[in-house]
This record gives sequence, structure tokens and C-alpha cells, in this order.
Amino acid sequence: MTAMRLRCSSLQACGRDSLAEALTRPVLLCRVAWPVLTFTPVDPPVLADRWAYRPYRFVLRVGGRIGLGEHTIEPRPPHGGDEVWHDAGHSDLVTVWDHRIELADFYGMTRYTDVVEVRAGALTPVAWAFAQVFYRHRQRRLNRLVARGTLVRREPARG
Repeated sequence: MTAMRLRCSSLQACGRDSLAEALTRPVLLCRVAWPVLTFTPVDPPVLADRWAYRPYRFVLRVGGRIGLGEHTIEPRPPHGGDEVWHDAGHSDLVTVWDHRIELADFYGMTRYTDVVEVRAGALTPVAWAFAQVFYRHRQRRLNRLVARGTLVRREPARG
């Protein structure tokens, strides 16, 4: 099966720069993914304060209970323009989970866009459908954090 792509956007009531800075922190991934997915770090076992351009392996669980195996997040330098994040990820079930985040100024707010490509053989339609739900959930959680003014927290990411 060929790749399937999704693109979903939301408006965030904060500046582009503050959101871009928050996205450099692994703790934000754990906060916006919960409770749909939990990411437990494997390698390294404790995450640094900021992402580096290196592979990170996690154990994924749906709802914190149902194991999906290991997932690797591989941050890459963004391609420029509106792109601020590029993860060339993959997992035990999904051979390509390529995730990019684009941020653009929009009348005093920030248009946040997830652009995702998934390839999982016969499971591609299932992975794509899950991605539709998951990225919309992440954007809702992100919106709540922004609205509460709790986008940036200084605690270490533990999974």
C-alpha cells in the first residue's frame, strides 16, 4: 500500500515564537498526547530538556495500557519556511510515520498545522485513521494548554 497523508490545522492564541520554543521540549509531546497515547522513553531512558537531532525510542501505549510496541522519533532539521519540526519516525507497526509541524502568524495568533505521512503496509488505512484522531486530540490539548497559560512547564519528561 502507498503512503497516506493528513494535514490538520488549528489556531493557537499565542505567538509563533513562544509556540516554536515550547515544541523543542519533549515534555510537551507527553502532555499533548496523553491520555490517547503514552510515550515511555527507552533510549535514552530519561529525556533531556530539549530535543536533539538523534533517534529516541519509546514504548507506546494506547490509553496507557494497550502496548503498541516501540516507536522511534527521529528529529531532523526543519526545511525552513513555516516548518519548525520534522520527525522522520517509525515503529514496530508503521514503517513511516513522518510528522512535520508548520507554524504561521495569523492575525496575532498562530496557525498550527500537523502534516503527517504514514506507511504501514496493509495497516496503512488503520494507521491513517488513528492519526486523524490522534492529531486532532493533540491540537485540542495544545489549545487548552495555551488558553490556560501553561504551555511551558519546566519539569523533566518521564513518559
